[in-house]
Amino acid sequence: MEVDGIINLINSGASISKDKLILLRKFLNFNKKRNIFYILNDLMDELESITYDFINSKVITSISTTVDIPNINLNIYSGINYNTEFDIASVTKLFTLVLVLKLIDNRLFKLNDKICDIDTNFKHLDYTILDLIKMSGNIITDSRIDLAYNYVDALQRLYSVHPITYNKDINNYTDIGFMVLSRLIEDITGNSFNDIIINFYKSYGIIINKLNNVVGNGYNDFYPHDPKARIMGLIGSAGVFINSSNMNIFAHKLFDSDIISKENLYKLSNKLFEYNHANKGIAGIYIKHPLGIKKSSTPLEYSRYAFSHQGYTGSCAIFDPLLKIHNSILVDSIKENKKKDKNFYKYFNLYHQKLIMITLKTYLLNKEETIKIIKKI
Repeated sequence: MEVDGIINLINSGASISKDKLILLRKFLNFNKKRNIFYILNDLMDELESITYDFINSKVITSISTTVDIPNINLNIYSGINYNTEFDIASVTKLFTLVLVLKLIDNRLFKLNDKICDIDTNFKHLDYTILDLIKMSGNIITDSRIDLAYNYVDALQRLYSVHPITYNKDINNYTDIGFMVLSRLIEDITGNSFNDIIINFYKSYGIIINKLNNVVGNGYNDFYPHDPKARIMGLIGSAGVFINSSNMNIFAHKLFDSDIISKENLYKLSNKLFEYNHANKGIAGIYIKHPLGIKKSSTPLEYSRYAFSHQGYTGSCAIFDPLLKIHNSILVDSIKENKKKDKNFYKYFNLYHQKLIMITLKTYLLNKEETIKIIKKI
């Protein structure tokens, strides 16, 4: 029986044949004589075991993993303590996007406002806010920002951004658009983006960039691995540090529509560009792909509204607003040579797939219908 089929049967409350009940029990690997607490303990042991295997592969040095569903949270960490913050790299874009959507709701600017009209420093960029969020077309700067001498030089390089194509039907994954957005927010509010985003999430009980116990780069310091963020600070596209506990709070606030509307939340799972092989949506967020995690960090087994994001450091955050499932895989994968091990994705994908199965088992266990079914088998 396919995983989607099991979830659909249970969610719909449909009657299930005896044969399918037997398959369900085999899938869950449940023993009818054991109660829910013993089963959860087994799942926790399974999560600990695969986490140990991932650490033992030596492609990472530390990890914090979460299986978070309604009423149940399993968290395993290794090589760190429970409140260690990880450099999540490009997953920062998701945090920036949510902030931008909130500012639009508060009417600080509109989706169709042109960048050059909001800030004349970007005089060559007549793309809209929406264009930047969707990563439409292709924009570049005159020279590389990561090679800038200092913050002022980097900012001047950013101001040179301009389009090299006006074909908005193509998608080009880039950090530049979200760097522009963070600068626009600074100009509109008169405060640093670093202070704005930290205080914004703090108001929802989400602590980012505490920076007293961090991992995630080969520099062994409290700065992000991304070279642009090392020069300019938290830049919209990178620079957020967070621990699993606060990532869970972030997921819950999204699912409960505390930060953004449910309408905006479900937009995050929409495919924007038909011919984008990686099935990326707004802000470069990954959505479901027919080939599963071979092409996308969003599990094929989760609902059609699931989405995810993964950063260069390897950390990955997965959200399913329909099933209210959240996974975070926060890792320290960057070595002394400032790169990931060449085998990182080989081991990460194995870990990811096993984590998906543990999450589904936990999810199904938590369904009242499933518990009743198990008792009847």
